[in-house]
Amino acid sequence: MAVVTLYMSDRDQNKTFSNKKEADEYDKMLELAENVSIWMEKEIDGLSESQSEAIGMLLAENKETLLKALKGKPEVLIKETAEDEDKVTKLSA
Repeated sequence: MAVVTLYMSDRDQNKTFSNKKEADEYDKMLELAENVSIWMEKEIDGLSESQSEAIGMLLAENKETLLKALKGKPEVLIKETAEDEDKVTKLSA
């Protein structure tokens, strides 16, 4: 019988990974999402906890795209959104 090593996320005990690097990257993404959520709740009045968590995850999951936009290419936000919508349309058709 083979032994398989699995790595668990520190922040999401239900998530396992086959290598440590992926687990660490996932934990960093969740930490970023949590910190963004906390920051947004402090800065924006009337924002619910679930809204701030959703926004935090969106930003953390798409940080590379957001960084490109912040570095002077804001059109990537619209371009990648349109590409994602095209993929969904093709899959559902």
